[in-house]
Amino acid sequence: MTPQIFIFTALPCEAKPLVQRWQLSKHPHKHPFTIFSNSEKVIVISGIGKTAMAGAVGYALALFPNQQNSLLINLGICGHEHFKLGSVFLADKIVDAESGKKFYPQAPFKVDCETMTVQSLAKPSTLYSTDYLYDLEASAFYEMACKFSSVELIHCLKIVSDNDESSIQNISEDLVSVWINQQLPLIEKLIAKIIGLQQIIPINNTEIYQFLVSQFHFTSSNCLKLKNLLQRWQLLEGSTQFDWHALQAKSAKQLLAKLEEELNRRDFYL
Repeated sequence: MTPQIFIFTALPCEAKPLVQRWQLSKHPHKHPFTIFSNSEKVIVISGIGKTAMAGAVGYALALFPNQQNSLLINLGICGHEHFKLGSVFLADKIVDAESGKKFYPQAPFKVDCETMTVQSLAKPSTLYSTDYLYDLEASAFYEMACKFSSVELIHCLKIVSDNDESSIQNISEDLVSVWINQQLPLIEKLIAKIIGLQQIIPINNTEIYQFLVSQFHFTSSNCLKLKNLLQRWQLLEGSTQFDWHALQAKSAKQLLAKLEEELNRRDFYL
């Protein structure tokens, strides 16, 4: 069997609780990244940073080349100004601090934890803001993962490891493993919900996407957002044709806003 569940962590201590829980075996061959797997699941330890994470995603999905609609999760620690250590959040927006690129994960199911914007930095920082969670890998993970799977199946789950009262220096491997152990039920519940989507993810709206891009001026980030929204439309509406004329949009920005508003009117829970 080809694995369909891929979890990417930066640190061994982030992966350890899942490796033990699922009784995964270390991949026997030499690889640039540490890989644990069985017939269903793969955990990849990338090392710290965006370059390492992007490389790990590309490498792992080339190593297991026959998967379709794979579930891809970046699990890792993050910082925030005041959130409690060990608290967990699902990313609903991801911002790359250096490039300014923005990504919009899609979750067409009821989320069992709070959602939050994640900003990915080039190096650790203690200049916290209440507007973001801070990490070092999410943006690179998401941008690369979108080349291999559908956006509804790609998510970042972050656990707070440092804040204004407990600095980065206080983080230990044992603490990280404890925090992730505490969230194992939630992690497995999230995986189960995403698995439920795998059977109904449609093929991409390639034709309508290409047509709309030719009709309006989209930035690179808005092209990605359009693709995500069209995939979400097809997931929710099935074979119902998307009538973009009815939105009466006069620009790419208006089209995205009206399409997102239309989708938000449709409640969809598994």
